[in-house]
Amino acid sequence: MDSLQNNGEQSAKFKRIRRMIITRVLIAPFLIVMLVCGVLVYFFADALGRKAQGELSRITDGHRALVDEFLAEQVSALEFTATTRSFTELSEGDALGALFMDLKSKFPAFEDIGVFDEKGRHAAYVGEYDLEGKDYSNTDWFKAVSRRGVYVSDVFKGYRNVPHFVIAVQRIEGGRPWYLRATIDTAYFSNLVKAVRVGSTGQAFIVNGKGVFQTGLSSGERLEEPDPDWRLYRKADAGVESFTAQASDGNTYLYAVGRLQQTGWLLVVRQKATDAYAPLARAVAVAVIVIALGGGVVVLTAYVLASGLAGQLAVVEVEKREMSNKLLAAGKLAEVGEMSAGMAHEINNPLQVMMAECYLINDVLNDLEIPDKNLTPADLSTIRDSMAQISMQISRCSLITQGLLKFARKTDPALHEVDLGDMVEDVVSMVDKRAHIDGVSIAVSAEKGLPRIMSDESQLQQVFLNLLNNALYAVHNRHGAEIRIEVQQEHNEIVVSVADNGCGIEPENLSKIFLPFFTTKPVGQGTGLGLSTCYGIVERLGGRIEVQSEPGAGTVFTVRMPLSQAHAHPGA
Repeated sequence: MDSLQNNGEQSAKFKRIRRMIITRVLIAPFLIVMLVCGVLVYFFADALGRKAQGELSRITDGHRALVDEFLAEQVSALEFTATTRSFTELSEGDALGALFMDLKSKFPAFEDIGVFDEKGRHAAYVGEYDLEGKDYSNTDWFKAVSRRGVYVSDVFKGYRNVPHFVIAVQRIEGGRPWYLRATIDTAYFSNLVKAVRVGSTGQAFIVNGKGVFQTGLSSGERLEEPDPDWRLYRKADAGVESFTAQASDGNTYLYAVGRLQQTGWLLVVRQKATDAYAPLARAVAVAVIVIALGGGVVVLTAYVLASGLAGQLAVVEVEKREMSNKLLAAGKLAEVGEMSAGMAHEINNPLQVMMAECYLINDVLNDLEIPDKNLTPADLSTIRDSMAQISMQISRCSLITQGLLKFARKTDPALHEVDLGDMVEDVVSMVDKRAHIDGVSIAVSAEKGLPRIMSDESQLQQVFLNLLNNALYAVHNRHGAEIRIEVQQEHNEIVVSVADNGCGIEPENLSKIFLPFFTTKPVGQGTGLGLSTCYGIVERLGGRIEVQSEPGAGTVFTVRMPLSQAHAHPGA
């Protein structure tokens, strides 16, 4: 049972040491490394996100310049045509048709062309619709071009009832204005805008200043319809802005928005966030996996190293305990050696008495061998008295040897209630004869009714026997040698002081006396284990041992042992 209990304690201690190493030595640095890795991944992801936004902004800005250039070319072509032709030339005959064919060959986006007089009447027209003679004086585009001189309209249906937009320029000839207008092929322009493709989900479209589609979405034509997501980018400034937002269809998009210089329209390029940030997601996923795998390897390595280190510490602890037990045993042997002289003298006296009684019995028996000599009552009484005396002396020797054996016996550590006053008396009885022979007076003063402590009596006996032996050595051959032992309660402690009036301890040695193998005794008279063993025992039992000494005046060793909780506050 004791073996199983020790194994259980060792296993629990091993786990406790391993847990302590992992938590105190490894987890804190590991968490710091993980935090640093997390911060690095965050900034890495942020950099890649900014890169994705920057790339989309760059593409949008380039495409915006392309669309602006396209519109500028169409406007310049119409302005040049209006400047190099007269109203009369274009409004009569087939000149407008020939001109349109020439423009069409150079600028395929033109769908039709028309000439208007100062009142907005369609004077001439080349195209698929019957628009010649129509009055446009009240239309928005006519009013706008009359004010501005050049105008690119929003998409509208007009007389043809088909969504389209026009470019119109004004020419002043002879003080009277006239107008040249061309319709841009909506499909051609939409394809131009949609030509920018980003990823697998990229879309490009144009809305006017009121959020109305000027080109269709890839998902379907929605010209002249309001964009439900207009609120997301209506504040776009002259530059290109990029941002991530959730659209009305429930998807999250990466947007890039730029305003066209020619018309004030907004070019919107958007891409699903899952598509736009796919490289980012893959990179972050790889980084997280690498960090997780690295962390797992670190944790596993830490666990293995901690287990190995804890195992080594456990082995060291076992070796330390074994060494401590050996030191205790060596200390006991040393104390037995110190006691042996007194014990030998104390046992020798009963032996001398028994020897004298044996001689007396032998004389009686010799007398009985004489012929006709009978055993008298006096002889019988003598034999009986001698036998009683021998029995008494044997009992006395038995008590002496039992005390020695009780002290020297190897016992397992066990805590139980100990009365320090009684125990000190028992220890003093072991050395009392030796002290008497050496002429040393030992005085014991113990308070009455002292509470018991929970401790190991055998080990405490070894402590106080060692202190008494040291005191006896210190007062050897000293006139008026005296050892005073006091046992009393101070607060929550039982205090035992062993004071002598011996030679004392030099100040430079006071800090060394509890070190193993340090001794001030001559070679062959001290092992240097006694006080170090005492210090270890008292510390393990939860107490303290202190020393005060003055060379030539004496030394006081004080042992303070804590009371058990039940006796800590007697008045409670």
